[in-house]
Amino acid sequence: MEIKMKPKAYGPVFVYIDQGRSVRYGRSEDAIDQVSPPTDSPADTLLFALAACIAISLHMVAEKYGMTLEPFRVQAFCKKAQDPPSRFDRFEVLVPRSIVDDYGSAERLLKGAKTICTVSNTLNADVTLRLI
Repeated sequence: MEIKMKPKAYGPVFVYIDQGRSVRYGRSEDAIDQVSPPTDSPADTLLFALAACIAISLHMVAEKYGMTLEPFRVQAFCKKAQDPPSRFDRFEVLVPRSIVDDYGSAERLLKGAKTICTVSNTLNADVTLRLI
């Protein structure tokens, strides 16, 4: 017998980053004002980490290409898988195309950020639990 899990979505969460790489967190577009992410939900904590990592990575890649980014906001959310084991099966991070003037440069920055973002790359890894 096939087991189906209830579909559930988490997020969105929002991360705002300025030119100096100061990061702010919030659960609403209108209230991105916390200096650290809320920690009452492990799912949201993971989303905040992912969004912040992408935002910081975008700045790092832009710096590599001699570009300066204006302040911007990143939005992240995920969906739980509908089959066992209990896990998230899809994450999405939304980055405004307006981070730079042309679409090609925005795509290049996004691709570079994905390559160096430790959090997004870790989400592709297996997780092993051990008792010691």
